[in-house]
Amino acid sequence: MLPARWFSTILAVSLAAFATFGAAQAQIASNNTYTVPGVDVDINATDAVKARDQGILEGERKAVKMLVDRMVAPEDRAKVPPLDDARLQRLVRGVEFARERAAGTRYQATLNVVFAAPQVKAWLGEAGIGIAETVARPALLIPLWKDKNGVEPLDDANAWRDAWQKLDTSGSAVPVTVVRGDQLDQNVLSVEQAYVGDVSALSRLNERYKAPSIIVAIVEGDKQSGPLTVSGVRYDTQTGVRNDIGKTTVDNAQGLADAARNMHAKVAEQWRSIATVRRDAEASMDVTVPIRALSDWVQIRQRLASVPAVKKVSVRTLESDRADLHLDYFGTSDELQQVLTQVGLQLDKDGDQWRLQAR
Repeated sequence: MLPARWFSTILAVSLAAFATFGAAQAQIASNNTYTVPGVDVDINATDAVKARDQGILEGERKAVKMLVDRMVAPEDRAKVPPLDDARLQRLVRGVEFARERAAGTRYQATLNVVFAAPQVKAWLGEAGIGIAETVARPALLIPLWKDKNGVEPLDDANAWRDAWQKLDTSGSAVPVTVVRGDQLDQNVLSVEQAYVGDVSALSRLNERYKAPSIIVAIVEGDKQSGPLTVSGVRYDTQTGVRNDIGKTTVDNAQGLADAARNMHAKVAEQWRSIATVRRDAEASMDVTVPIRALSDWVQIRQRLASVPAVKKVSVRTLESDRADLHLDYFGTSDELQQVLTQVGLQLDKDGDQWRLQAR
């Protein structure tokens, strides 16, 4: 049993953390869900003014399609109501210009399009479509290439690194940043440590990038001849959960662009299964958390805080061997069980009592 003074400290910290949890999650969802960043446009028109006007409109059209792809399940996308340009303007709250260039009658820009949540919900609600809000989870991408001589340096200029640098993930559920691989990175992380998934070394590297998750993406095989085996692992830096992405094989380096795209799609789908929040239903439950050690409680608190479907957590009692919590969440209890499984938590019902513990 842990000393009582430990739990008095734990209780104070836990209550403070959970008191701000609901507000923090609401802010995250608000900041991410209805903003579509990194929309590229390239338009030619009869004059510069028309080119700019058409470019912005084209960016808004592309952005609303990206928003639908993010928020609407694939099986419901055929039911999305038609949208003319006049109504599109009512959906758009504002446009930010990340990059803008006009030359003669040509207009090029990268736009961040911000949509108004009530108008979007009303538009999609006309067809009875359930809206799924997905909170983005940025990731640090570490591309590695291993051949017969070992793992290449972090800054090695190869087709695998190039494939990731060219891949546009800015508007996805998992926007990625490719590791710089410079001397600062190499001082805290060796390629061997990255390859085996040394969590301590990855954490030291992430002090520079501060990414919520890290993807180690590995190619194995001869650069010149192939075939090449592609695999990857995603590490959640907040919960400690590790997810294998799976292996595929490509004939040669020409197939690495598609391999990177497919790997990112798998990662985005993994995160989407956790981060998608359907706000058309809410519920609550009381759960008991068995505690064997201090680390049990810390781990469960961190993992709960990483699930956007969990709206609010209230600590009712906290003792040396158990914690009693009240959960407010979006969706159904079955959906909550599935989501918690993805972050390494097991939610079971024993009679009339729900029990939550690390898997």
